[in-house]
Amino acid sequence: MSAVSLTPNLMVENVHRAAAFWCGLLGFTFRMGVDSARGFHQALDPGADLVYAQFVSGSCEVMVQRRDSLGGELPLLAGRPTGGAFTLYLQVDDLEALHARLKDAVTTVKGPETAFYGMREWYVTDPDGTVVCLAQPAGA
Repeated sequence: MSAVSLTPNLMVENVHRAAAFWCGLLGFTFRMGVDSARGFHQALDPGADLVYAQFVSGSCEVMVQRRDSLGGELPLLAGRPTGGAFTLYLQVDDLEALHARLKDAVTTVKGPETAFYGMREWYVTDPDGTVVCLAQPAGA
């Protein structure tokens, strides 16, 4: 077996709120969404009752799915908290500019600081508590 891709599907309380974080703040593009009637959306429609969406930036992709939808598909997840016990590590091309632009709009967990292995890292949370590390090689 050879892996082709690995894409997180994050359980969220509100798909539009997740889109505001991933697209509005981090600059991802809305690829597609699905509403509660299983209709497909190629653009982010503020009036749509979205239960699922995909966001992309470069070769990176994130999927989000509303708790009731994901819990309906996988009952094991229905009662679990959003945010999870993991981090997403997102390498960016200008961490300092991103920090200057977003520092008052997100919750900082740690940093920005340079790790011993040479990466400049800033840990933030999305609206559902998922920890996202925004990183860039130090000195880049």
